[in-house]
Amino acid sequence: MQVILSRFILVCFLTLFPVLTHAWNALGHMVVANIAYEQLQPEVRNKVDALVSYMQQQYTNTDTFLKMAYWPDAIRTQRIETFTHWHYIDYPFTTDGTPLKNTIDTDNAVWALNHIKVIVKNTHANPYERTRFLAFLVHIVGDLHQPLHSVTLISKSHPDGDRGGNEYIVRYNNERIKLHTLWDSGINLFDKNNTKEKAQALSAMIIAAYPRNAFSKEVEDVDPEHWAKESAEVAQKNAYNTPENQALSNQYVKTNTDLAERQIALAGYRLATLLNQLLA
Repeated sequence: MQVILSRFILVCFLTLFPVLTHAWNALGHMVVANIAYEQLQPEVRNKVDALVSYMQQQYTNTDTFLKMAYWPDAIRTQRIETFTHWHYIDYPFTTDGTPLKNTIDTDNAVWALNHIKVIVKNTHANPYERTRFLAFLVHIVGDLHQPLHSVTLISKSHPDGDRGGNEYIVRYNNERIKLHTLWDSGINLFDKNNTKEKAQALSAMIIAAYPRNAFSKEVEDVDPEHWAKESAEVAQKNAYNTPENQALSNQYVKTNTDLAERQIALAGYRLATLLNQLLA
């Protein structure tokens, strides 16, 4: 399986040109990466930097670990959809008794991450392939801690699922917005100013609010399926705790902005734990 994945992804990547895009949620992924980077063991950080240098040789603007974190979204702007399913897993749930159906793709985020971990750990793998898989690993860890990347609501209004809140519309700041988009922005915590300085400043703020020791043993859990199911519970309990097509309450915004910060912090700490295990 590893060889098939490696060859398949290499063929696709060889058709790409170096490109960087200012994706609207790039800053969130950079913050996750920055929190993790600060938690890496020194020898692991050196190995990560070495892998980043291989990335930079082919994608000249992707010259830092932070920029690597949102590269998998950047390639999607070229209409490369081969890896789209790697960004989420749709656990179905309902609130009105509508019969559930299987909405989980075979090549989902949990499946992808479990295979990618093996490749990132493999020191005999081609370093260029290995670094691209590292980019996906960093990105998917972040995605799995965004609650709406782990669920789809099945209801009378959405009998086939709402695609992780992409079809669930709410009103915020007098505008209609997809619930998924709102959460991808961290309830507007992450703007389009995706600079290293902004990522570091937000990281410091989030770490101060949610230090590593506040999570106890949670940060040691590196099972992607656990993360996905945990996020699905958060989505059902918190993200969907607002009526469709109605304005968000101030309490919803405050509570879930704080929750988004917590999820980002936890993602960063778990990413560091995972990389320290894989690359030590």
